[in-house]
Amino acid sequence: MMNPRDKLVSHLMSTPAVVLDPKTDVAELLRLSQSLGIHHFPLVDAAGLFGLVCTCDLEGARSEQAVSQFARRPPITVPPQAKAHEAAARMIGHRVGSVIVVDDDGIWGILTRDDLAEVVPDLMQSIHCTSCLSRQHLRPGPRHTLVCMACAIRDSSAND
Repeated sequence: MMNPRDKLVSHLMSTPAVVLDPKTDVAELLRLSQSLGIHHFPLVDAAGLFGLVCTCDLEGARSEQAVSQFARRPPITVPPQAKAHEAAARMIGHRVGSVIVVDDDGIWGILTRDDLAEVVPDLMQSIHCTSCLSRQHLRPGPRHTLVCMACAIRDSSAND
């Protein structure tokens, strides 16, 4: 039986990836996120893969702003034949919540922390908000910890 850590990301990723133009405005991305229930969007322009935007990257953005202003560049990618543990190492090393699965033929899908945690929980067990244990929308916190957006907002409000 195959060790889950060695599963191919092409078998774990979410598909299809909803790809947007970098010129898309924040309001449109948020509408799509709400209607489709997704948070990570690869951005592609005529030159190819431009970046990645998560809804948490848009905190404080104005609705008419282009999502390209908030893109993570360069986007963190893995090939479809990468193994789960390799994708986890890239996410942890780059402190991101997802990787784009891509090869020369284009974007195959997106692999998130939650996708990995469902199949290989031990790979993601230390990656969570130190306050509420969420794995979503994490940001660097104090003393090399991670804090989710909701707790970061709550904590900053408490300090005001």
